[in-house]
Amino acid sequence: MRIAVIGTGGVGGYLGARLHHAHNDVVFVARGAHLHAMQQHGLKLESPEGDLTIHAKFTDTLIGFKPFDCIIIGVKSFDTRAAAEIARPALKNDSIILSIQNGVENEELIAQTIGRQYVLTGIAYIFSTIHAPGIIRHEGGAGKFRFGETDGTVSQRSCTLENTFRSAGIEGEAIENVGKFLWQKWIFICGLGGMTAFARKTIGEVLQDPTLRQMLEDVIKEASTIARAMYNDPFADSETKTILHCKRLPATSTSSMYYDLMHGKRVEVEALNGAVVRFGMKLKIPTPANGEIYAALKSHA
Repeated sequence: MRIAVIGTGGVGGYLGARLHHAHNDVVFVARGAHLHAMQQHGLKLESPEGDLTIHAKFTDTLIGFKPFDCIIIGVKSFDTRAAAEIARPALKNDSIILSIQNGVENEELIAQTIGRQYVLTGIAYIFSTIHAPGIIRHEGGAGKFRFGETDGTVSQRSCTLENTFRSAGIEGEAIENVGKFLWQKWIFICGLGGMTAFARKTIGEVLQDPTLRQMLEDVIKEASTIARAMYNDPFADSETKTILHCKRLPATSTSSMYYDLMHGKRVEVEALNGAVVRFGMKLKIPTPANGEIYAALKSHA
């Protein structure tokens, strides 16, 4: 398969490296020092599944490239529209755009920018970051991915992508009702990401502190209430399941939002806790816990 990865960060870099290693034709889009390092020395993936160093085409534009079968968008949510514009000149009629991003609004942004017919919803279950320019470090999670059509169906192209992932040794699964799983992950990240970044603490430290533990529960309850109102699903026992998920994590776990905040990068709070607040205002649902996180972190967005 001919694939472009827009956003060669933790998730995009991991996927692209594994897909390229399996002899797919992969082009990587990045910028700055990370792009320069890859152009000079290739992309190195450090992973419990095995380290890789790949040499491919690394660029900051897709203008002039032959169209791609699949374009994976793995940028931060605030760069979604820009990523869609980068993809535009490299599309053909049957191209797939797979959004694997945090938040529940990215697919709609891509659809509005270049067309709904291209878009698949994707979900990543992995913690992977840019460790240094040119180096992606897969630190946690099984490297599992789910995807499907935005209307909740499993199409032939979803199954083709599943086969491509699995042929590369990546646990990829085409699923029905992918939106439900996207919202479930959003609830979880609002809790984990919001609280670890807000408190500047690990999830273990958050859970051990009675005040922070209560705030975490409130954040998750508010996000669950919003999800039920916004998406046609009861999200049964979402609050209990999400807290249990947090408890099952290693106590030292943080989040991508914590990582970005501590490394002086922009944080995705607008797409997470900020979205809870925005949706809550629209629906007249109070969201004070998420509002406190948003107020504290929005200057870093």
